[in-house]
Amino acid sequence: MNRMASVIAARKSRNMSAAAVAVIGIIVLIVGVAIVTVRGAPFRGSGLGTILAIVGVVLLLVAGWRYTRSGKRSVPQSGAAKILPVAISLVLALVLLTAQVSLADSVTKTVTVGAQPEGIAFDPTNGYLYVANYGSGTVSVIDSSTNTVVTNVTVGVYPIKIAFDPTNGYLYVANEGSGTVSVIDGSTNKVATTVTVGTNPEGIAFDPTNGYLYAANKGSGTVSVIDASTNAVVTNVTVGSQPYAVIFDSANGAVYVTNSYSRSVSVISGSTNTVVTTVSVGIGPDGIAFDPTNGYLYVANYGSGTVSVIDGSTNKVATTVAVGSQPEGVAFDQTNGYVYVANSGSGTVSVIDVSANTVVTTVTVGTGPDWITFDQTNGYVYVANYGSNSVSVITPSPPTSASTTSGTSASSTSSTSSTSSSTSTTPQSSASSASSGGGGIPEFPYQIAVAAIFTLLLAVSYLLVRRRSS
Repeated sequence: MNRMASVIAARKSRNMSAAAVAVIGIIVLIVGVAIVTVRGAPFRGSGLGTILAIVGVVLLLVAGWRYTRSGKRSVPQSGAAKILPVAISLVLALVLLTAQVSLADSVTKTVTVGAQPEGIAFDPTNGYLYVANYGSGTVSVIDSSTNTVVTNVTVGVYPIKIAFDPTNGYLYVANEGSGTVSVIDGSTNKVATTVTVGTNPEGIAFDPTNGYLYAANKGSGTVSVIDASTNAVVTNVTVGSQPYAVIFDSANGAVYVTNSYSRSVSVISGSTNTVVTTVSVGIGPDGIAFDPTNGYLYVANYGSGTVSVIDGSTNKVATTVAVGSQPEGVAFDQTNGYVYVANSGSGTVSVIDVSANTVVTTVTVGTGPDWITFDQTNGYVYVANYGSNSVSVITPSPPTSASTTSGTSASSTSSTSSTSSSTSTTPQSSASSASSGGGGIPEFPYQIAVAAIFTLLLAVSYLLVRRRSS
């Protein structure tokens, strides 16, 4: 009798031990899944999430083994009870894998805004996105924490592009039909003043080193230089024909202007406000973005269906990347090291891996995607769809190890210029480093490796359960 009681007590002890290990395993696995899949999760991209997920699965296997072992020495459990911990590990493992695939580079929400939205910019001080509605003469203000429109601000005629000035917290809206720039106070979301510039202003960007804003006047073939401290034009710089977009390069202090009809990019010195050189690119250059991780500028060629990659250290085209039809807006995501290109003719966004300068995936968005921006507070990419009167919210791919490192070094400058950087390499050297393992772990091979590990562990668990129950 005493022996039977001790056997029962031992079995209960083993069961309790197995249950404790199973609970710990489930908790560890869930934390691992959260780190891998949730945007903004701590240590995301460091590999910690995958390690924790694997540890969690192993703990569940150990719990299943202990549970089966205790059952064999006394009253055998049913087959379903024996494989329960393994089934739980299988389900959570599949959650991890499917979440990575489904959440990476996909549209998670669509926000309705005004008519014919074009330009879009992010204000990190209040967490709002500002969308220029060309057909409505308004700017829609989106709260990025809820992805809902909180207000609309009336500006000039045909507002087309927007830039944020972090030094004063103002948003500058280029009004193509008015020949003006509306200045919105980000703290009140009201127009503080209006600045008269050239004919048909289009692109606009801020240079934090001199405190000036640069507005590209498409109809004048000039760039108006606005002193942000006085909101007055201090000079006009003659560039190419039909200047469209503007970006600031913090690595060399230059301002880059795309000239659509000239098939070129004008490089303006921020210290002298004069054109220092001109770079020939594709047909109809439109949007432009700067990548702080390699010092390159990415120019969307509307007529060529390509992106010209300019080395900012030499101001020469290093390579050309084929994308979708009629590419316009370009943005850099510092968390994963990818460049996002809005293809207005395709209704898609091409995602370029800058380590190899190749398109890794294409995301379907709304009709006529025009401009695009990155929100560093929630990690989402926002695309203004001109033909759909909407903004698509894209959840980007998880960061690779290389892009996580470079993105960290660039975080201090990205809020002022959307994209900026300090180092420069050639696409050829970047591509070779990626192929040799120096460019981080590619997205799909990484997921295949994780799937293989989980499959192996589950196979081992099945053999253990079968052996213990026989």
